[in-house]
Amino acid sequence: MNLLKYSTDFQSLVHSVEENSDPEYPMYSSFLSRLKTYDSRSPQSYQDKYSLAQCGFTYTGTDDLVQCYYCGLLLGKWEKNDEPWSQHALHNPKCIFILLYKGVQFIENVKNEYIDNNRVSSSKSESYDTID
Repeated sequence: MNLLKYSTDFQSLVHSVEENSDPEYPMYSSFLSRLKTYDSRSPQSYQDKYSLAQCGFTYTGTDDLVQCYYCGLLLGKWEKNDEPWSQHALHNPKCIFILLYKGVQFIENVKNEYIDNNRVSSSKSESYDTID
């Protein structure tokens, strides 16, 4: 086990928390306060309100647009297979809420998976014209 690596990650996390200790929208700090924002949301969304609220998101009142109460990140146009924690980490890997709940390793894994998936997608989509 590399204790130095974990020590560095922990120090980095503590430093990030100290610098960004105040949420953008503190009135939505509790899960229930975030969940209540989904009362007016259309039930035809791909993502369930419990998962979104658990990930720090509040409903904005427009389409499927949600906002992180902590970092202010706005996300919308959700697709069926989108995983809220991963999307949050991918679009704002410095969000303290994600760092505290999921940790640095989760964020690194999400970024690496995204890079790997894009590499596979781009290699599959390459096509070549042939001239006979």
